[in-house]
Amino acid sequence: MSGARGTNQGTQGPTVAGVRTHAQAFAEAIAESGCTHVFGLMGDGNMHLVIALERRGVHVVEVRHESAAVSMAEGYGWSSGRTGVCTVTHGPGLSHVATSLLVAARNRSPLVLIAAETPAGYQGAQTFDQAAFVASCEAVYRRVTPGESPADVLADAVALAQDESRPVVLGVPADLLTAPAAAPKGTRAARSPGADGEDPSAAAGRLAQLLTGAARPVLIAGRGAMDGAAPDLMRTLAERLGAGLATTLPAKGLFDGHPLDLGIAGGLAHPAAERVLRSADLVVAIGAAMGRSTTQSGRLFAGARVVRVAKDATGTAETLRADGAGTLAALVAAVTETRQPWFTPVGSATDCWREDLDDVRPPVPAGTVDPRRALAEISEHLPADAIVVISNGHCSGFAAAFVAAPPRGRFFAAQGFGSIGQALTTATGVALGAPGHKTVVFEGDAAFMMHAQELDTAARAGADLTVFVLNDQALGTEYQRLAKEGDDADTAIVPAPDLAVLAGALGARSSTIDAEHAHAVAEAALRPGLAVVDVRTARSVLSRHMRLPHGGREG
Repeated sequence: MSGARGTNQGTQGPTVAGVRTHAQAFAEAIAESGCTHVFGLMGDGNMHLVIALERRGVHVVEVRHESAAVSMAEGYGWSSGRTGVCTVTHGPGLSHVATSLLVAARNRSPLVLIAAETPAGYQGAQTFDQAAFVASCEAVYRRVTPGESPADVLADAVALAQDESRPVVLGVPADLLTAPAAAPKGTRAARSPGADGEDPSAAAGRLAQLLTGAARPVLIAGRGAMDGAAPDLMRTLAERLGAGLATTLPAKGLFDGHPLDLGIAGGLAHPAAERVLRSADLVVAIGAAMGRSTTQSGRLFAGARVVRVAKDATGTAETLRADGAGTLAALVAAVTETRQPWFTPVGSATDCWREDLDDVRPPVPAGTVDPRRALAEISEHLPADAIVVISNGHCSGFAAAFVAAPPRGRFFAAQGFGSIGQALTTATGVALGAPGHKTVVFEGDAAFMMHAQELDTAARAGADLTVFVLNDQALGTEYQRLAKEGDDADTAIVPAPDLAVLAGALGARSSTIDAEHAHAVAEAALRPGLAVVDVRTARSVLSRHMRLPHGGREG
């Protein structure tokens, strides 16, 4: 078992009285960075760091599985605006984080993972090539050596994580954590030349020519355009150009209420918006990866030129490597003409999705609910400043369509790497990074069961979290695909245990929606504290993206 607290490798002595150790120095640096919570699972490799953090006043959130430590740190970073920090022990303690580390890398989330390495000369079972493993997870590995200042190392790791928008793993030999630490020198790792890409004014000049020459332009905002001046600048630019405004799923709700808003672009677009998006001749994306989901594997914008403005060159779309907000500011200054919208406004996403409820009415077996109607009702009760986190899988199509982004809150999609099972753990970090806000999760039953034990973590940490589990008693996406193909869909039925009993045992209030009374249940479940709602979902209802010809497939 990773994190085995009774293992004694014989190379780690106790902390010497009066000596400032690496563990203490790391704890001081983390506390001084403003980080309030560190997520981890104690093992013999990192136990002295955990103790030092607690003594320094940093809340150490002890998870039940190391993978949860990384996803919670990612969520904490999303909501707090700080770089999330987590810690695991060596060997299997690190290998357990593989999926969550890849998810964070694909989400381009900066975080720092402090991972113990086996002590020098140790040749036991837990030794493996941690640097190669981390590289395979698309993160950066940085080994800490004697003589380096932990404060400087941490500052460099945070800067690197933020500059490259990806996780950084600090490998610290376990015996080094109890060794005396060097004083900080205040130096920072040198950055590579041209790390920020081209000058925003130059990028704006190129885009201005494209936009003024386009007949049917669309602007798309991604997660990288959600903060600061970028949203208002995009609204101003769209109004001058008569361009459509759309978002990726992680930026859902950013332009709600604007007459040029088209909602989410991609497989989760509502029909009225999709017709407009397919007609575009130029798509300019700010802070968005423009991956397969947003472009429907290239089908949605087959007749358009697609240009990204981002600091990275991720993906296959044409990219201008420049700061998004700076480029937008220069664009707004350069584009002074005013044009009429090239499309007829489509109205609010809520109105458009009501058409789906009217047009598609499958039978709903007794004891279950139409998830579209249930989520539309639940959405009406969300606090205006709530933070919504949705999962991946079949349930995400319902949540993306029928749960509105709270007007003064945020909307996050825990979907990187196409993985299910990340929403509960990520949302726990989100909740702890945004005290005073209710965090609301929409998750599938199979995904929920992957990390159900972390409800206990959320309870111990005092997370203000409500989880709505869309429980169709199956692997939803696989069931629907097998049913469409005429194959044996029943093989994808994997009933969950009684979620109310399970949730109660793990420290959460619990309730069930199994008839059309979602309003009353939602109102009670959204009160402060930890709650789980079992939404008994009819498998007869398909989300719209599963009804499309490609059946929700990305390619």
